[in-house]
Parts: sequence; structure tokens; C-alpha cells
Amino acid sequence: MINKITSLIEEQIVNLQYCLQELNNNELVKTIDIDDRHLDKSFRSAKLFSKSEDFKELYKSLCKDKPVLYWFTFDKDKFDKEKLEFDFESIKLDTKDRGLSFLPKIYHQSYNTLYVGKVKKNFHYRFVNHLGHSVNNKTTSLQLTYWYKASKYGNLKLNYIVLDEKMEALISVLEVELARYLKPIIGSPKN
Repeated sequence: MINKITSLIEEQIVNLQYCLQELNNNELVKTIDIDDRHLDKSFRSAKLFSKSEDFKELYKSLCKDKPVLYWFTFDKDKFDKEKLEFDFESIKLDTKDRGLSFLPKIYHQSYNTLYVGKVKKNFHYRFVNHLGHSVNNKTTSLQLTYWYKASKYGNLKLNYIVLDEKMEALISVLEVELARYLKPIIGSPKN
């Protein structure tokens, strides 16, 4: 049994070393600028957003078959803590019929990070879910189209890293550690 556990740990260390090498050798962090056009209420259906002329190519370019670690950041210069705190109750009301990511009872300081997440596959679906354009209103996500106003808070950036399939088993650990570091405003309290 000890041999098997040792073997499993060694395998994950090799996977991490491979990932680290890829991060050091390439520009793995990609960014999508999200403005009010992305959040237009006319897209409140996944099929409408993904097939729109403005966003069809973006949607097609998103990863479908690999693990992705991602985080949303906002423009700290335009962000006003009181506005977002004030809106927590409004956010709950505006999204009451939708699956909303965890909102803390009290605001906690952040480095300008709204949310940290991960998916093992189908990042393109998760992106649409967070925008709030999912057909299924029970899927838990940020539901941005229902409350986030770039004109009020500034544009968002979705930063993401597509990882090798070998990292699937470790992506949850990376998500928790990144969230501990970035201290997102919205998200699970376990982070």
C-alpha cells in the first residue's frame, strides 16, 4: 500500500513539474476583457450568446477538453467598495431565481479579485454561466448580466490558464491556494 501511495504522489509531482515548466516557458495566462456588451440582457440564453456575431469566435476559442483555472478581476481604480457592499442585497434580489455563487455576509478585502474558479472540462460553458446567459437558471455562477454594470464598477477581466489533462486531479488544490492568495470578494468561504 505504501508503494502505491508513494507512486501516486510521485506521479502528481511530475505533473506539477511539467505544469511549472509550461508556465515558465509560455504565456499561459490568457485574458478576456468583459464589458457591458458581454452582459447584455438580450443574451440571456447560452445559444444566443455563443452564436452572436460579436462573440461567436470568442466562444469557439474557449477550451472544451482541458482543466482551466480562472479568476475575475476588476479595475481597482474605478471600483468603489461602498457601491459593491451596498449592492449585495440588491444582487441577492436581482438573482433570486438563479443559482448565485456564495456571497459573504460581510465584505472582505481583496486585491481586486471578484471570483476564483476552476473547471475540469467545458470552460466555454462555464464562461457563459458566469455571464448569466445559461438556459439553466439553477447552475450556480456569478450571474453577472443580472447585476454587474461595467459603467458603474469598471470592466471585468477574466484571466485563465488552460492546464494539461494531467493536472485535472490537482486543479482543485490550485483553485483553493489561488483563492487564499487573491482573496476574492465572492466565492466559497473555504477559500
